[in-house]
Amino acid sequence: MKTIWRVAQYLFRYRLLYWLTILFAVLSIAFTLAIPRALEWLINSLSDSDLTSLWLGIGVILGCYFGRELFNFFRIRVNNILEQKVLVDMRREIHAKLLRLPVSFYDQRKSGEIASRVVDDVNNVERALLDGTEQGTTVVVQIVGITVMMFLMQPFLAFWVILPLPVVLWWAFRYAKTSRKHWSAVRKSAAALNALLVEDIQGNRMIQTFALQERESRRFDAMAQDLRKKSLKTMFLWSFYMPGSQFVASLGTVAVFAAGGYLIITEQAFTIGEFFAFFLLAQMLYMPLWRLTMLNQMLASGKASGDRVFEIIDAEVEVDEPPAPKPFPAGNIEVKFDRVDFRYPGRPAVLEDFNLTLEAGKVTALVGHTGAGKSTVANLAMRAYDATAGAVLVNGIDIRELSLHEVHGQIGHVAQEPFLFEGSVRENLLLAREDATEEQLVAALEGASAWDFVDRLPEKMDTNIGEKGVRLSQGEKQRLTIARVLLKNPPLVILDEATASVDTITERQIQSALDNLMADRTVLIIAHRLSTVRKADKIVVLEKGRIIEMGTHDELLLEQGRYANLWLHQVDVIQEDFENSVN
Repeated sequence: MKTIWRVAQYLFRYRLLYWLTILFAVLSIAFTLAIPRALEWLINSLSDSDLTSLWLGIGVILGCYFGRELFNFFRIRVNNILEQKVLVDMRREIHAKLLRLPVSFYDQRKSGEIASRVVDDVNNVERALLDGTEQGTTVVVQIVGITVMMFLMQPFLAFWVILPLPVVLWWAFRYAKTSRKHWSAVRKSAAALNALLVEDIQGNRMIQTFALQERESRRFDAMAQDLRKKSLKTMFLWSFYMPGSQFVASLGTVAVFAAGGYLIITEQAFTIGEFFAFFLLAQMLYMPLWRLTMLNQMLASGKASGDRVFEIIDAEVEVDEPPAPKPFPAGNIEVKFDRVDFRYPGRPAVLEDFNLTLEAGKVTALVGHTGAGKSTVANLAMRAYDATAGAVLVNGIDIRELSLHEVHGQIGHVAQEPFLFEGSVRENLLLAREDATEEQLVAALEGASAWDFVDRLPEKMDTNIGEKGVRLSQGEKQRLTIARVLLKNPPLVILDEATASVDTITERQIQSALDNLMADRTVLIIAHRLSTVRKADKIVVLEKGRIIEMGTHDELLLEQGRYANLWLHQVDVIQEDFENSVN
């Protein structure tokens, strides 16, 4: 009930539309309830052989049918507007929440599974809970109205008609309780299948390159079969519930014939017209009951989807705006890690009592093996996560006391895998600065060593680069992301393996762009290729979250420690890679 009540709260945002829907439903039902009484009057008047009464009765019945469908039309139109407004609200709320959720939320879930919740589960909530709430209200009003009318007409006959009702309602309750867990399993399995499909679409090139079609087909078939089995289990329950409830409900119709026939035979006052009116009312009573059985299945499915939607909406925002943020410091910034501890949920500590200062206007590089904690330091500097203990200070202010929006606005991030949106070069650059002029865009591209290739594109900056920049090379995509950061002009720049996915020649082209980007800024570099950090003002060697060496390139070589060993090993590899690229 909690999920259904929460969905109802969205409906109550539009009270006028909601109550108009109910009003039109009640008016439609009122005309529906008038039909049996009009039919009773018509049948009883036939014995008088009065054509005027016949045509009048037919006219009244036609008017009742027309009035019913007219108000039904208004109900559907208003309800459709209401549903679409609620759907937009739900999608807007879940999308806004997804944009605020921490990196850890996405680390633990697949993008396809999240997309399934936003699209499929929200649609399922609309079909089930929103339709169910509106139709359920209509059905309840109709059942109550018909029941009252029957008891006013003939209490004895009404008693026999409603006798199966408690059994039908108990049957529905049992089905809803049993099927909920099955529908939840179906939705989870469908989300997993959707996640695999998204993954296969995104990784299609690699699948073809490595001839993985059969492997992926087997994975897809296994998940599809799992979804089929879980769906059949749920449908198996429905195959018992639906015929059973229909059979019990049909006993009410049989009771009308039995008790009605008895009254016709034994009571002169009970007319054929009343019998037909009562029979029609009984049909009208059990037709909405049949709709309730269908709604019961929809509600069971919709509740499972609603739980998945609200799981995202209710997810804790671990990194959020402070209640009274302090103004962000002006000018160059210094970032200090003061006795910082950090651990990912359910995992050992990555950093313990970690101390490091990214000096204002200087370049600090982090090197070390995979898992040493380099990316964690960068994530803490960007406030993608909050420290478990200790503090990250920006010019002496705890980063948690600054506006999260301003923190992100003052940081330029160049990742190993450049991300570009579907659209043109211009649209991707303007994400950094919406009011940038043509001259500023060109200057940013030139500073990133990207203008030469952009100028050769068919429509220059207005050329569509495809989803994730698929029409560009890796080096071209990376240079565009650098141009975007140059246009943003932030005081803090974080380069996270910015040249790791390109060859040596492309790296040298990108390095020129990076040199322009790093000038007069506070810079944090994360790198495996030591050639990219040799000019850094300070190189920090990490191992298992601890600083084991720190100094300039020349100082660390003289120490002949871990950094010197890594450098000597990579010099030979870099030389060989360069020669292979030239050849």
